[in-house]
Amino acid sequence: MTPFIYPKSKHRRQLAPPSYISYSSFKRFLRIEFNAQCVYCRLPDGPKGLAAFGVDHYRPKSRPEFRRLAATYTNLFYACNACNSRKGKHWPTDDDWKQGRFIPNPCDYVMFDHLRYRAATVEPKSSAGEHADKILMFNDEESVKYREFVLDAIQFAESRKREIEQTLRLIDERLAAKPSSQLAEERRAAENDQTRVIAHLKRLGA
Repeated sequence: MTPFIYPKSKHRRQLAPPSYISYSSFKRFLRIEFNAQCVYCRLPDGPKGLAAFGVDHYRPKSRPEFRRLAATYTNLFYACNACNSRKGKHWPTDDDWKQGRFIPNPCDYVMFDHLRYRAATVEPKSSAGEHADKILMFNDEESVKYREFVLDAIQFAESRKREIEQTLRLIDERLAAKPSSQLAEERRAAENDQTRVIAHLKRLGA
C-alpha cells in the first residue's frame, strides 16, 4: 500500500465545523476532512507530525479580493508546510486560466487528471499539473528522498506484519494441540508486536 496516490474523483466535504474568526481553528477539521494528507503532494502527516502541516488558503488571504475568505472553510485545505509555503500568495493570471495553468485542488478538480505518482516521483498529466509542479516543486531532491523513506518504511512494516501473522498462526496451531502458559505468553507478545506494527502503518499513511 502507498499513500502517494492522487484521487480519481472530486472530494466532497463531509464536515461542517462551526464558524471561527481564526482560520487556524479549522486545522483539526481539515486534517480529518483530507485524511491527514497534504492535498497537493499527498504526504501523510504521521511521519513528520502535525507541526509540519498547516492550513492552506486556496484563494490567498493576502490578496485583497480574497480577504473575506480568510476563515471560510470551503477555501481552506490541509497542506504540508513545504507546499503551503511554496504556493504562498500565488494566484493564476487571466491568461494562466485561459491556458489551463493553475494549481488544482481536490474539491474542484479530479487530481488524477492532472498529477500522478510513479514510485516517489510526481508526474504532471496536464498543463495544470505542470504549473502545479513548477510552483510547488514536487520533485525537489529532499522531497523525493523523504517519500522513498516513507515507502521503504511501509514495505518493511508490511513485511514484518506478515511475519507476525504467520507466527500467530503457528502459535495457535500449537496451542490447539497442546495448551501451555509459555505459548500463551508468546502469543500475547506477538499480538503486542502486531498492534505496534499496525499503528506504524497507520502513521505512515498505508
